[in-house]
Amino acid sequence: MADPLSILFGSTARVKLLRFFLFNPSKEFTFDDISRRAKLVRRTARTEISSLEKAGVIKQKTVYIEVEGKKNKMKAIGYTLNKDFQELQALQTFLFETAPIDGKNLLKHLRQAGTLDFVGISGVFVRDFEQRLDVLLSMKKFNQSKVEKAIRSLEAEVGIEIRFAAMSSEDLMYRVGLYDKLTRDFFDYNHQVLVDKIGVKDEVTSNSYRM
Repeated sequence: MADPLSILFGSTARVKLLRFFLFNPSKEFTFDDISRRAKLVRRTARTEISSLEKAGVIKQKTVYIEVEGKKNKMKAIGYTLNKDFQELQALQTFLFETAPIDGKNLLKHLRQAGTLDFVGISGVFVRDFEQRLDVLLSMKKFNQSKVEKAIRSLEAEVGIEIRFAAMSSEDLMYRVGLYDKLTRDFFDYNHQVLVDKIGVKDEVTSNSYRM
């Protein structure tokens, strides 16, 4: 069955790009950044960017990018959200509420990286945009590249940059025991625990975090 939003907005690619810009409102991106992060073929990305620009949702902006082997940054065309777009707030609210940003969808992607020992969510997953971390996870057999691939896949689907910290289960328990800044900043504020096979919650409670 076709995605209703894809029908409403014209295509799945357009929905992806709308979320991409609406949920990264203060950032500028080059064309290559956009097509890579949204996982769109270049022709499709160019067509949809042109449509959003004509509609007034995004605008061009000069950006300066680093080039390997060169000292000076190179001037390039970038794109950013047009904050003067009249229906911006309504569009942001609608697309966020209809985005598959939930624990169930996150776990579906993360399980592609292996067996999960601990997964906790905060930030965008609990509608708290001031937090610095969205996902905290651990695995006994931790593979950074596989975790990053799973996270990037979800980012491309929902159009939101997901801030995450991933580590071995042994390292997580060590950090919790030390009451370090990373785990303190996560557990002391609004969060939810989705998976806990190693007793992190018990360790957190014994260290007087606020659950």
